[in-house]
Order: sequence, then C-alpha cells, then structure tokens
Amino acid sequence: MPFSIALAFIAGVAATLQAGVSGRLAFELNDGIMAALISNIGGTIFLSLFLFNPEVRDKFKKLIGLIKDKKFAKWQLLGGVAGAVYISTASSTVSIIGTGLFTVILVASQNISGIFVDKLGFSSGQKRNITKKRFFAMLIGIIAVFFSVSEFNGQILWIPIFAVVVAGLAVTMQFALNARVTKGSNSQVSAFINFPVSMLTVILTLIVMNLFGKDWNNWPSQWWLYTAGILGAIVVYLAAAVVRTLGVLLFSLASVAGQLITSIFLDVLIPNSNINVGWALIFGAGLMLFAVYLASDLR
Repeated sequence: MPFSIALAFIAGVAATLQAGVSGRLAFELNDGIMAALISNIGGTIFLSLFLFNPEVRDKFKKLIGLIKDKKFAKWQLLGGVAGAVYISTASSTVSIIGTGLFTVILVASQNISGIFVDKLGFSSGQKRNITKKRFFAMLIGIIAVFFSVSEFNGQILWIPIFAVVVAGLAVTMQFALNARVTKGSNSQVSAFINFPVSMLTVILTLIVMNLFGKDWNNWPSQWWLYTAGILGAIVVYLAAAVVRTLGVLLFSLASVAGQLITSIFLDVLIPNSNINVGWALIFGAGLMLFAVYLASDLR
C-alpha cells in the first residue's frame, strides 16, 4: 500500500508537469488542440515500446479475445476520449489561469465526481457509500475553489474555469475506464490503448474545427516543450497500475498532494499575469488537499 501511494504521488507530479508543458507549447503555437495532439503523439510512441514485451502482447491478445467473445464491452476502451478532453483543456487553459488554480479546480471536480464513481463501483467493482464525511469534503472542495479564484487580477475568467471542471469529470472517467481495461489485461496494455484513442479523438477535433489549414510557423526549439506525451504516459500508466488497488479517491489523495505542491512551485517559478500566488491560492490548495483526505475516509 505505501508503495502504491508513492506511485500515485509521482503520477500527480507528472500530471501537473504535463499540463504546464502543454500549456506553454499551446502558448507558443497559439493553439491548445495542436499542443494536445503533440502530447498524444509523444505518449503513443513512448508507450508503443511496451509491445516489445511478449507478456504485454499476450495480454493484449487476451483482451482482444475477451472483446470478440463479448466478455468485455468495447465502450470500456474509450478512456482515451476522456484523456483527450483533459489534455486539450489543460493545453488551452493553464497559460490563462496558471497551474495552481488549474489544479485546485481540477481536483475539486475530480473529488466530487470520484465520490459518485466509487459509489457506483465503476472502477474497482467495490461500491463505497457517500458518507457525511465525503459530502462535507465536497463542500470544502467548492470553498477551496472560491478562495483560489479570489487571486485573479481583475475580472474572474469563468469560461476557462468551467472548462477545467469538465476536464476534472473527464479525468475521473478516464481513470475508472482504464482501471477496467487493466482488469481485463494489465496496466501496460491499458496505458497503450489510452493514447491512440486520445490521439484519434484530438485529430477528429482538429478536422471538425477545420484547423489543418492553419499555418504553424513558430514551432519552438526548446526540446522540453515536446515532453508532455512522455509525462502523460507516466500518469496514465501509474494510474492504471494502482487505481484498482487504492480506489479512485485514495489514488486522488496521494496524486493530489503531488499535483498541488508541484503546481504552486511552477506558479512561483513561472508567474502568470492573470493570477497571484498569494495566501488565498495557497490556502485553497491546502483546503483542497484536506477535502480529498476527508473524502478518502482514511483513519
């Protein structure tokens, strides 16, 4: 259990770094969707290395067999669609509202949706009741968001905030669906399937938005701006590996600690003109972590 919690913490650090890197690339390209595509391409290439492992190939074939025998529903493979919603939103909003506020809102949304996912037993198969403590945790999470948005310089930007709320719902569904794929195969197969599905979703979005005619002349030269896919692969792999052991909420508790600490550090290191890193944002981050602790029903 302690090792799984440590892995969840690392996943949180990687998730925040992925959002920060994608947000910076989106800023350079002036296009969040294209930045999301770059992230997905990188993750797909990185995770395709798993296929060199005979055990992974066997597990993949086993999953295909379960699908053919109708013992595994195809819709459970769509965690990558939710992943596409997350990375596209992160790429488009982090440069606007900062990683700290982005993370607090994202976690609040994950906290609330995770409670209902666990209530239904959607990820682990084990149902967890909505206790008074968990309900109180939801209220604390909402209060944490209101504290954090008070740090805006000028008018509060509600549209990107709402988009991050939707992204939080998507992340919860992504983790839950990937956990189901892991049960039918293993975490490597689950992670590998996630990225091609996400990549195809982003490509279709680009086609619908008719953005292929856009001229991207200003591709940045900094190599680290193209590492979001690797960071995302780490997140998806670790989540798939430990969510079934910890449950969505306990996984969230450990990963949120990594997310919040890293996000505040990034906002201090790379300031955002739209929001201050003041006591309200830091207090909101701490309050959010406490909310996830309550929701996890740890003793």
